[in-house]
Amino acid sequence: MSTEIETRSVGSVAREMSRRAVLGAGLAVGAGLVLPGGVLGVPLLRPRARAEACIFIWLPGGVAQTDTFDPKAYSPFEAGMKGSELLGTCPSIPTTADGVRFGAGLEGLASVMDRGCVLRTLTSDAAFGAIHLKAQYNLMTGYLFPVGVKAPSIGAVVSRTLGRRHRQVPAYIYIGRDIDTSDEERTFISEYLGSGFYGLEHAPFMIPEPSRGLATLSAAAGMSVERLDQRQAILRGLHGASAEKLRDSAKAQEYMALMAEARAMMDSPVKKAFEFSDERPEVLAAYSPGGALGAGESLLDPSYDHSNRFGPGLLLARRLVEAGARFVQVEYQYGPFKGFDMHENGARRMREMKRQIDGPITRLVLDLEERGMLDTTLVVVATEFGRTIASQPAAGVEPDGAAESHSGEHLVVANESMYGFHGHFSSCKDMLFFGGGFRRGVAYGATADRHPLLPVEKPVSLIDTHATIYAALGIAPDTSYETEGRPFYVTKDGKGKPIAGLLA
Repeated sequence: MSTEIETRSVGSVAREMSRRAVLGAGLAVGAGLVLPGGVLGVPLLRPRARAEACIFIWLPGGVAQTDTFDPKAYSPFEAGMKGSELLGTCPSIPTTADGVRFGAGLEGLASVMDRGCVLRTLTSDAAFGAIHLKAQYNLMTGYLFPVGVKAPSIGAVVSRTLGRRHRQVPAYIYIGRDIDTSDEERTFISEYLGSGFYGLEHAPFMIPEPSRGLATLSAAAGMSVERLDQRQAILRGLHGASAEKLRDSAKAQEYMALMAEARAMMDSPVKKAFEFSDERPEVLAAYSPGGALGAGESLLDPSYDHSNRFGPGLLLARRLVEAGARFVQVEYQYGPFKGFDMHENGARRMREMKRQIDGPITRLVLDLEERGMLDTTLVVVATEFGRTIASQPAAGVEPDGAAESHSGEHLVVANESMYGFHGHFSSCKDMLFFGGGFRRGVAYGATADRHPLLPVEKPVSLIDTHATIYAALGIAPDTSYETEGRPFYVTKDGKGKPIAGLLA
C-alpha cells in the first residue's frame, strides 16, 4: 500500500463529524485507510469546480507591473531625473473593462479585458532580493525554499488531485522550456516545475519546441507499429517471467507503466495537436508576431527572442486542452538578464517583450471564447515578482528588501540605460486571469501612486491566490498527501482561503 495518502478537505469534514468519528478518522488515515467514499465513509468535500482545465502562462524574470497591468503616471526620460519621478515608461491606455487601464503596448490584452480579471496586490512577506529562483520556487509551489521535502508544483497538484481528463493525454504538460540539466540553475528549475515527492507519475510531459512536434511520438525510422507492439509484448513476457520480488518491485512496476504509457501516447490526441495545418492563416499569424518593434528597429538582444516558441506554445496549449489536457503550462523561457529580467534599458526592453506576448495571449483568449471553452478553461498569467526603480545605479546588487522600501529620492537616472524598472520588487506583483469561473472586467486591489508602490487596498497573499486557483478547479486548499509520516498540503499548512472577490 502506498505511503502517500490523499486526505481532501479533512478540516471541512471534521466540522461535520462527531468527536469520536474524527478520532476514528485520524486513526484510519494514520493506518493508511482512506475509503473510496471518504474518511470512514464520510464524503470528502471539494469546492464546486468552475473550470475543468487550466492554461498557466509563466513569464519568469519579473514583469514590471507599472508598465503592464498596473500603470502609474507616465514619466518621459530626462537626463538627471530623480528615481522618485520615474513612475511609468509608457502612457496608459483604456481597456474594455470600465475604469481599468493597462500600459501602452498591450492593446490586444486591453481589448479583451472585459473577459479578464487582474489582481494588482499579490503580496509577499519574503524579500527575495536578487534571487530569482527562490521567488520562482515560491510562486510555483507555494512554499519557501528550502522546504524540507520536495514540494510539488501547481501542475503536479492538479495532476494528482484531479487526474486526467482523457486517458491518453497527460494531466500535466509543460511547453517552452528546454530539457536541460547542464548546470545547477537548470536542475533547480526542473525541481520546482516538477512533481516533488508525488513521483514520476505526476511529473510534467515536456514539450520544448511546440512548432517542431515531438519525434518521440513517432516510431523510429524502419520501425513499424506492428514491430513496436511485438517488442512491447516481449517486454511484458519477460517482466511476467521475472522473479516475484523483482516483478512486484515499485521501480519495475513504474517502468512497465511508463513504457505502456509511452506506447499509448503514439496513438493519443497529443500527436494530432501538433498538426497546425488546419488552423486559419490569420490565426497562425496572430500567434507568431515576432519580436521586432517595427521598421528600422532591431532587438537589443537578437539572441534572446523566443517569440517563435511562445506564441506557437499557446496555440498548442489550446489544442491540447481541446484534446483533453488538464493543466498546460506555457513558459516564455527564463534566462538570467534576458527577457523580463531587466537590469538595464528597461523601457526599450519592455516594449520588445510586450510585443512578443500581447498578440498571442489575446488570440488565445479569443480562440477559447470562439470555441465555447473560456467558461471551462482558466487562463492564468503569472510572474515571480514585480519591479521597481533600482536602489542604486548597478541594479541587481541591492541587499534583500532594499527595493521594497526606498523612494528613489536619492537615485539619479543619468542616462537611458538606467531609464526603466530594474529593481526586484518582492512585495507586490500582478496576476491576470481569464475565464474559468473568475470575475470579468475587474481590477482587484490597489497600490500606491508613489514609490514604494506598496498595496494600499485589498492585499492578497500567495497562499490565498493558490487557494483561489485551486478552488476554481475544484480542489480544496486543505487537500494533503502524506510524506515522511506527515501531511503536506497543497496550500501552506492547508490554510489558504479562496478570495471571493476574484471568483464569479
